[in-house]
Amino acid sequence: MGSLPRLTLALFCVGCGAVKDGQLADAPAAPEIDASGLDAAPTSGLVKVTVLDPGGSGAPAVGATAVFINPDDSVVKRAATDSAGKAEAEVMIGASVTSIVLVGTTYQIQSVLGVKPGDEIVLGTRTTDSTSAGSMTVTFPTLIGTTFYEITGPCGSSRFDPPVGPPPPTVSQVLTFQAHCKLSPMEIVVSAFDSADMVLQSVHKPGVVFVDGGAVAMPAYDGVRPFTGSYTNIDAIIVNASMTRAVPDGTGRSIAGVEQTTGATRMFSLTGPKATTARIDSSFSIASRSFQRVRQTLAGTAATYGLDVGATLLPWLSGAPTFDPAAGKVTVPTDNTGTSGAKPDAFRLTATYERADDGSKVTTTFRWTVFAEAPIDIKFPALPTDLGALTPLATDTFSPMTATMFEADTVAGYDEARADLNRAFTLFGGTRYPATTVRISSSPSFRVF
Repeated sequence: MGSLPRLTLALFCVGCGAVKDGQLADAPAAPEIDASGLDAAPTSGLVKVTVLDPGGSGAPAVGATAVFINPDDSVVKRAATDSAGKAEAEVMIGASVTSIVLVGTTYQIQSVLGVKPGDEIVLGTRTTDSTSAGSMTVTFPTLIGTTFYEITGPCGSSRFDPPVGPPPPTVSQVLTFQAHCKLSPMEIVVSAFDSADMVLQSVHKPGVVFVDGGAVAMPAYDGVRPFTGSYTNIDAIIVNASMTRAVPDGTGRSIAGVEQTTGATRMFSLTGPKATTARIDSSFSIASRSFQRVRQTLAGTAATYGLDVGATLLPWLSGAPTFDPAAGKVTVPTDNTGTSGAKPDAFRLTATYERADDGSKVTTTFRWTVFAEAPIDIKFPALPTDLGALTPLATDTFSPMTATMFEADTVAGYDEARADLNRAFTLFGGTRYPATTVRISSSPSFRVF
């Protein structure tokens, strides 16, 4: 088992990035494997957890509560994290571990279901380090007829107006960098746009080494890339589809494709900058407003792209997650129509609810995130009663619950993603992901309770 992020060198097959096998419960069953002669996995063992500072600094949370619960709902251990933010317990396969941190009047609760002996799990999020890493001066050719220029580096794109008066042969602009996004070496792309926001020319330079205060001279413009995306096997359940292309990755400007056809086969066309690599982002939604994204990396010089939609999509998280107070369970609707039925690498449910105390006039907020292997109906772990009433009550006020899941071709399933699920969702949902293909399925963006 590797650790995230795990970079894999792979040949890209347009529209067929290596998607993993494995399907959800209502899909065809995988063949049985004869395990005779194989060593049985341990049924119990040590699981370790590290809880991070809820402020997002990445520092350990000292004195946070960690609760280990076996699959039969028996509490194995309740412990306060040590000076390194760590706690551990001997649990059965399929146990859960939950961290509880109280900040003011807000409880931040995170649970990982389906843990296994030997797991070392990190719970907590890290904020983006946006401190300045420096700057570089980029010099590039001017182009008559340009309305504005756009320079793209690893920290995003910056737009500049052309100089007033007759254009000089070249112009220089400062590109800034932050700690979280700085790369070295990196690729820089300069694009010239007209008044209709259409790219006229572009130039890219890979292999640029970052030097704070340094300079880079761009070569001559080398044209643009007309691009066509073809989508097949689109089920009628899909009511909206779109395609964008960005170079050299998601930090660059996303140029939307213009839809040329509709129905089960669709085509999109656009003209964009050239670069060494490009990212294609395909989005699909159904009537309930459940939506999916397929993100693939391909050569920046590629002129065409193809995707078999039905063979690629994850199952739909087709409805709003709903909470049943009597059962203490959240129902997560799913639908395999027009999808591959494939299992994700990880599933995440986030519930936010408030509880008012009429006596003290204090409102307590609970934000409970539950991670699981697949989209299942979620029963909140039965935490010790002396921790207080943390599980949602029928009288609580809920914000819309959100559910999402992802699959990446460089992640070996839940066993790998489980080590740091917050980081995995951030990494593969971000602009620069270590994979050729990432599939994301999310619950409706608009929910009524």
